[in-house]
Amino acid sequence: MLIIFKGSHPYRLSMRRWLASLVILFLIPLALPFSHAEFVENSLTIIVSTNGITNVIEKINTRTTVSSIKIPSISNKISNILATDEKNTILSATQNGNLIKIDTLGASRVTLKYNANILEKTLGIWNLVYSGHIPSAIILPPTSDIVSVNNIPIDIKDGTVTMPAGDVSLSYIVRTVSTNNFIASWNNSNYPVKIITASKVGNFGFVQNSKTISLTVDNNAPMLVIISKSLLGGPYNVQLNDHQIEFKEYYQNSTHSWLRIDPPSSGSIKIIGTSTIIPEFPIALLVMLIALTLTVTFYRIKPIKI
Repeated sequence: MLIIFKGSHPYRLSMRRWLASLVILFLIPLALPFSHAEFVENSLTIIVSTNGITNVIEKINTRTTVSSIKIPSISNKISNILATDEKNTILSATQNGNLIKIDTLGASRVTLKYNANILEKTLGIWNLVYSGHIPSAIILPPTSDIVSVNNIPIDIKDGTVTMPAGDVSLSYIVRTVSTNNFIASWNNSNYPVKIITASKVGNFGFVQNSKTISLTVDNNAPMLVIISKSLLGGPYNVQLNDHQIEFKEYYQNSTHSWLRIDPPSSGSIKIIGTSTIIPEFPIALLVMLIALTLTVTFYRIKPIKI
């Protein structure tokens, strides 16, 4: 029992009520930020396209009792503003400098989208400059390589760079499409395999017994693989990290097949065929078997009497 004295009269509270009061007192400060704020910015995503257009997507929680909110934009050079609520209803949104006013009209969740002119290209290097009030996720174009950043990123994964809140300056380059020529060797014979992509291709290999070409790519850039049918014939099966993915065999002639592969991410790719002209045993063994067959056939032939 807890005894609280008020004047000369004691008031008794049960331990359970006292603990409940303590929990409420602890939770009140945690609830104050959203109860007093008109909105809470949950996420900020910046998608950079290959042609230099930057799309911004921000997720916001709002108070249903508030009729309008003002969201800080990452730049005053923005266009194509679109705001929708949790029912995908379009909300009125207007820009005033670095602020975007949204008439929320009782919405509890708002999705804000707009284009931002925050990208410039100098001597082949793209420079992205903006200011984020919360941590932001930057999705760079495929085949991008980061040159520099002004702050240490929170995370870098699969072409997405997560930067802390504040001023952000990030520079990157986009790799051009290149032709990679590989050689699959088997029993002193060479079979060329051509791969055209903007990805970095590595760890090329060919396993004759499993009829498999293997390689690795560092991003999800499309790739064109030209394979000699003498090395590996179809129909084909393509896997990424041991999971089957879709591809398109859009052309073939009597000697080669052209495969278009769009990997959804970086990883290890396997191209598995169903036929191959390359024998599964050495040529020397094949010659010995032929010679043995001819010998047996010769001795089975009866001599002709003259």
